[in-house]
Amino acid sequence: MIMDFLERSATNDSDVATSWLYALFAANLYRFCPQIDTVSYPDIYRRLITSRYRASDDQLADVLPVKQEVLTSLTSYIQQIKDRPGIVATFHTGSYRLLSRVMYMQGLNVAVVMSREILAEQGEYLFAQHAKMEDVGGLQLIDADAGNCLLKMLVALRDGYHIVVYMDGNHGAAPTKDESDNEEVSFFHCNLVVRKGLAVLSHKRDIPIYPILSSLDEADDTFYKSYPTIFPRKEEPLEDYTTRVFRRLYDHLQEVISVKPEMWEGWLYVHTMPGKRERNNKRRRNQSYWPCRVGTRYYMMISPRYTCQEIGKLSFLCMRKWKRLTRQMKS
Repeated sequence: MIMDFLERSATNDSDVATSWLYALFAANLYRFCPQIDTVSYPDIYRRLITSRYRASDDQLADVLPVKQEVLTSLTSYIQQIKDRPGIVATFHTGSYRLLSRVMYMQGLNVAVVMSREILAEQGEYLFAQHAKMEDVGGLQLIDADAGNCLLKMLVALRDGYHIVVYMDGNHGAAPTKDESDNEEVSFFHCNLVVRKGLAVLSHKRDIPIYPILSSLDEADDTFYKSYPTIFPRKEEPLEDYTTRVFRRLYDHLQEVISVKPEMWEGWLYVHTMPGKRERNNKRRRNQSYWPCRVGTRYYMMISPRYTCQEIGKLSFLCMRKWKRLTRQMKS
């Protein structure tokens, strides 16, 4: 994957804060959460990358790396939703890759919506891992990039499967040209544009939405937090329901990452979901500059416009030194 290559391009600690991926991370965090002091960015970034690798390691573990009390709590919730298949709405936080495994180990039939790239990369392993287990629920993987994605989701729901969807990922067919399938939602100090197809599906077919997010507790152990089910109301207009769904879900995401911003992988790609309108924010700085390099070429990432300008090596070194001195002075 491109992100994995960019991570590996930062070969040591001194390279981390000048990698291309770090520049995107910093520009995103600066734009959405200007209240976070930039001096903490390198540490947050390192913890984020560590969290990504941990999520991958957890997925490969033979023994489920989740405490029994966490499983007990989640089992209780799963029993409550078991008899009414719905959309399990989650995000790329914490050990998000374990969620579907935990669910089918509790007897639920689970269909996971994932991008075609991830499906090709992980699908065979996920099916093999599932096949080794006994007395578990079924597993399906649905290609989010396929034109019949929503149809497959409906079929899976009809067959008694819960649909696991990563709300900050791709979860539907190609967008329409007039952007009529988009919804704008407030997120920290900016807005995001998200695909509203799932909310439309939920409203039209009376499908409940079950929000569950993963994070870490104070001891750095994985836990899952479930939130109240979002039910469609017959008398509620579709537009109002769509707004309610995404406001509620992204409020849950904010709750998790306000405490631990490193829990969300979305800081690496949220620039692909910018909204057209931004909320007034007196704390916002006009713009910031993040030095980065790819191989032997040097660039300056300009936030919040996400423009990138190639610069000379001397300018790069001066800017990097200035960033370091600024962090040292603040700390």
